Amino acid sequence: MSALSKTFVLILVVLSLLLSSAVFVWVNKTEDFKSKIASATESLAKERKARMDASAAEQIAKEAQTSAIKTFNAQVEALQTAIKDRDQQISQRDVQLAELSSQAKQQLVTLTSTGEALKASELQKKTQQEQITQLRDTGDKLLKEKSDLNLALSDTTNKLDVMEREWKFMKEQLTETQSTTDRLMGQVKDLGGNPAVVTPGLKAGAPAINGVVREVKTLDDKRQWATISVGTADSVAKGMEFKVIDRASGTFLGILTVDRVEANESIGVLSGPKAADVKAGNEVRTQL
Repeated sequence: MSALSKTFVLILVVLSLLLSSAVFVWVNKTEDFKSKIASATESLAKERKARMDASAAEQIAKEAQTSAIKTFNAQVEALQTAIKDRDQQISQRDVQLAELSSQAKQQLVTLTSTGEALKASELQKKTQQEQITQLRDTGDKLLKEKSDLNLALSDTTNKLDVMEREWKFMKEQLTETQSTTDRLMGQVKDLGGNPAVVTPGLKAGAPAINGVVREVKTLDDKRQWATISVGTADSVAKGMEFKVIDRASGTFLGILTVDRVEANESIGVLSGPKAADVKAGNEVRTQL
């Protein structure tokens, strides 16, 4: 081999190495960008779900607060009515007590003329005193019930204050979640995406879906086709990529790209280093 030929071969080898390095760097940058897009999309989906959960929680809290306020108002009205009734009863007892006291005095004056009248008066006085004692006991009982009702009203008011503080805390959490969602939407826009039309990915950004190969065929186009056990019911979409794995050895066999999707199964084209080894029973995954 001449010196010129050797030089030419050396230059060719060096150029091949440079080309391989450039391709390696370009592939790494592309995979890194895809990873960032997938991460941002996943974060946005989580934040959207958190936002929906927070909205649902806020609605539930609103309904609970409205129900609690209605219940509280009804309790307050009932307590006020009960207090009013107790006050009326106490007033009636006071009037009766005053009337009985007046009658007792009149009876004493009337029956002081004779012994029998005095004896009858004493007997009636004793009866009236017993009635007065009973009325006083009843009045004391009503006053205690009024005090208990006031305590119950105070306790209900305190519970309402606690609910209002919890409602304020939930509103603050919702505001924080909204801020985080807006920030993630901005990141998606910075990456060139449209937050309004973000959908699950078909490759690295696809949702985690697992299934098995049901059948493998080689059609007239000389390509291998496989039927898998997942479909639209499992969120499979046309163009989605599945990694085919030998379940027994854990070996990566190739890629299945979905071409047709039905409810409970999908059909796609096989490709990859060991696509010819794919058989029924192999496992398929969107995420390794």
